[in-house]
Amino acid sequence: MIRSSSFYRVAMQHKRRGSSFTHRSTASTHFHSRTIVLTQCNHLSTEAVAAQPSVADNEIGDGATTKPQSIMSSTEGKPKVTSFFDEVDEIMKRDSPLQYQRFLESKAASESWREMQQRNERSRKRLEKEHDAAIEAKTSVMPNILSPPARIVTPNKPPAFANYDNRNVANSSTQGETPFKGRNDMSDFTSGRATENMNVDRDTPSTMEKITTLPNKYQNFMQKKPEEPSKTNIVSENDGPSVKKSGIFSSISKSALNIKDANGATSTSIPFSELFPTLYSNNDAQKKESTLNKKPVNPAMMYDPDHFEAYQQAMTAVLADQGAVKVIKKFEARGDLEKKIVQKVKDWLMNDHRVVDTELVKERWNQVEDAWKDDKWMTGMSESDSTGGEEKWGKTGSRFRSELQAQQDIFLSKLLSEGMDSVPGSDDESSPEEQSEELTVADVDPVLFYDISRHIMGTLGRYCARRARSSPMVVAWWKVKESGLLVSKDTISTFLYVVGTMGMADSIGMSGGIGLSSYPISDNKNGQDGDGNIYDEENRFLIPEEVATYHDLSSKPTESSISLRVKALASKGDAKSAEELLEAFKKSIEADKSSKELIRLRTYLPILKQYCEEGEISSALSLFKRMQSTQGVILEPETYVMLIASIAENKWFCENSPPIEGAIDLGYNHSHGPGLFDELATEMASDALEITSASARRLYNSLAIGFQSESNFDNENTIVSTLKEVHPLVSMPLTNQPTKSDEVVASKVSLNRSTGICPVTNAQQRLIILEPDQRQQLHDDLLSLSTEQFAKFAGRKSSDSPDRAREQLQFFSDWLAKRQGEPFTAIVDGANIGYYMQSFDKGRFNYHQIKFMVDTLEERGENPLVVIPYKYGFKEFYSSKREHQRLDPAEIEIMRDLTESGKLYKVPPRCLDDFYWMLASVSDQTVSRKGQDLSVSNNDPDGRFPGSRPMLISNDQMRDHKLELLSGRLFRRWNSCHIVNYNFTAFVLGESVQGNEVGFSPADFFSREIQGNQCPGNSDERDDANWGGTAWHFPVNDWELDERFVIRIPAKK
Repeated sequence: MIRSSSFYRVAMQHKRRGSSFTHRSTASTHFHSRTIVLTQCNHLSTEAVAAQPSVADNEIGDGATTKPQSIMSSTEGKPKVTSFFDEVDEIMKRDSPLQYQRFLESKAASESWREMQQRNERSRKRLEKEHDAAIEAKTSVMPNILSPPARIVTPNKPPAFANYDNRNVANSSTQGETPFKGRNDMSDFTSGRATENMNVDRDTPSTMEKITTLPNKYQNFMQKKPEEPSKTNIVSENDGPSVKKSGIFSSISKSALNIKDANGATSTSIPFSELFPTLYSNNDAQKKESTLNKKPVNPAMMYDPDHFEAYQQAMTAVLADQGAVKVIKKFEARGDLEKKIVQKVKDWLMNDHRVVDTELVKERWNQVEDAWKDDKWMTGMSESDSTGGEEKWGKTGSRFRSELQAQQDIFLSKLLSEGMDSVPGSDDESSPEEQSEELTVADVDPVLFYDISRHIMGTLGRYCARRARSSPMVVAWWKVKESGLLVSKDTISTFLYVVGTMGMADSIGMSGGIGLSSYPISDNKNGQDGDGNIYDEENRFLIPEEVATYHDLSSKPTESSISLRVKALASKGDAKSAEELLEAFKKSIEADKSSKELIRLRTYLPILKQYCEEGEISSALSLFKRMQSTQGVILEPETYVMLIASIAENKWFCENSPPIEGAIDLGYNHSHGPGLFDELATEMASDALEITSASARRLYNSLAIGFQSESNFDNENTIVSTLKEVHPLVSMPLTNQPTKSDEVVASKVSLNRSTGICPVTNAQQRLIILEPDQRQQLHDDLLSLSTEQFAKFAGRKSSDSPDRAREQLQFFSDWLAKRQGEPFTAIVDGANIGYYMQSFDKGRFNYHQIKFMVDTLEERGENPLVVIPYKYGFKEFYSSKREHQRLDPAEIEIMRDLTESGKLYKVPPRCLDDFYWMLASVSDQTVSRKGQDLSVSNNDPDGRFPGSRPMLISNDQMRDHKLELLSGRLFRRWNSCHIVNYNFTAFVLGESVQGNEVGFSPADFFSREIQGNQCPGNSDERDDANWGGTAWHFPVNDWELDERFVIRIPAKK
């Protein structure tokens, strides 16, 4: 902020002389120093102003006084400064050139923005005016426009019409006044000044076009001077009888203006087509001919309005895209003919009617479908073929290309030979000269036409993919089909992505996401769907299926294209054909060793769902077994729930049900009954950890349906079921009442947290530990994960090896495996314990707490290892609070003792300490362990904490690792078996409360995963010795931690 004395001097001088201090928004807004100067000068005290010299002091010559004048420039030869602002500018330019330059730039930007706004406003008004005029011309509202009262107005208001607009013509005629305020000639009317901008106005500014000049043949008539004012009539055909009024017009008809001379003896008619050439560009004969030649609109050739509106918006954005505009300009730069071809492509793409008859396109597409099926569903052409190369296609590829070529010939013939007018509903009102230049088939290069179309369609596909818009693809796909356009491999893959993963199926009528589509072609002879879209009931088909067929014929089939085809076939109820197609594709990718395609769960799921809905349990079970052995298929809990629920609803879990055909051949030990359920639940437990509450309700209802007839309490040899089907959205009530051993159980229970016993079935949950191979897998996963996390956690320097983090962690693992001495039985998370409960004002990383934990563990018979981050191994460091911390002498002594005794391990710099204490807990410690089992039983005579060894002492929840480890099951089991939580009273520096003790508690008393356990039975009146069974407890992800959904199907012993 500049406060130079020169600024104040200029301001004070201007204030004395009475100069105006008008505020200029640009200067004050964009330069602070100017604003300060103006503000301070305008707020000068009245005393200071009164003290300034008066105007009389400035008298010159003979007593004359001068007006306040600005200060002259102090430099000889420079122009005179004319205002206060100009002088401030000069001083700023001289004293502060840098800030003055910034001021000029800001001022220029402001003015540029203001000019741009003004241009936009003028453009908007112009477009509005053109739009209004176009609407009036199209709807032919001329009789209404010229309805009385009509008047002639001009923007410049010449004298002849200065007061004519608002004058009551009838009254003035009665009073004998002339229409031109006493002037008895029409010189102003016939002058260029009067006729240059003359408009006919009817209270609406934009109802008529501007008249530039009157036709020449009427100039002589208009220049005749009347001898006396005449009384004329303004007659509207809409008002019936004429009304006598003064004016220059005798009448206004629908097609002309009739003008009388001053004497009323001669009348001349001026057609509107000459007065308004813009509105009457075509003569009546041309309009009649156009009306006669215009074909009636066929609804079958019209696109659905909603789909076309979405397509039109997307295509408009595509044609305005900078990349598309640049490519189109390159095509247009080749010559005038190419420019016309480009325009023809645009006209076709933006037309809301089809060019080729719908039945013809359907017939052509049926032949394409036959070509795909004849090649046993596995086809494709080379990449060079799909882009116009010269390699020979196979049998199917040649047929596909020939079909496209035939469609191209028909399309171009209809589009070009018959012109755009042949397209029903086309509003082509071009002039005769333009119509004579209409392109013909001989003029158009098909290669150029389709190159342009191919590029625009590719851009449209990318536009829809980026914005997750599928509705424009309905119209776009039809235009691809009717034109026989061979799009590039990338474009058809994009189309496939849009229709396959962005809800295209639902948007065009697929039921349930994989059902049939309403055929998007309007046809009056057929019915209408729920949205009012007309469709062909007999020949409706799926757009996604068509895109997949096109993709497979033009390039290699992929998992995405096969997935769409499988969904379409399954939705039609043809699950067998869908399975046959999928197996053929699976064999083809297995035979091709270079193929990287993997069949995913989404491709199998529609077939499995269709089998389950139809009750084809044998086929469903066979398909499910193949899914389990297919690489790339990761079975989800919902997949198991769908299969198990379908089997239950069809009563296959009842003891007296018939066997499922082929179940034994598939590898199951049971073909029906409770044994089959236990086998399926065991498979589910190996692939899934928990289920959702919706899945729990689905299982409950399926068991209620399947066992609804089992309610005979008097027969000791039959199962009893009291389950009642409930609404799928009703939450399940919590049940803790014991049940009889022969009763079917499906309920929500709350387990005893300390014992893991189920109150309904009396089954006890287990703590499932990691097997040796699982420990090794977790060890290897940590090594792999350390490399990925290293860059995220600390960033990699240019001098670092890409595998630096893995190498350091591997070194730590080798040290644990080869070290001599006693094996470590407790791994201590040093950072977690050092900061435990240290969130108070003077809290810090506390080595006293670490020593307290180590001493406690040693007293209880453990051999601890403390793992700390690198920085905490020094006397000074920055804490997690970003505060500088210096260890006190006692803490330095603790750190030295732990290091010398080999109980402290410093993690290498810029490495994540979490991986080190996690890996230490699963390390075999081969040399020091000497093959012995380190785990501690529940009844240890020395009172040691029971569980697996080494145990990990930490309260860290490790949420980051839980999501990133490859196997969630391994992490959950490791967490349940190895982590031990703690609590004690926090230290303040080196002091603690008297009697402070560490309390330990396991993270889990039983594993939180699906598990089955034998039921010991409950004491009741029935003989429990006759019944047994396995109780399966399913954790539910949206229930409480100790709540489970339990299923038990009693089995006869």
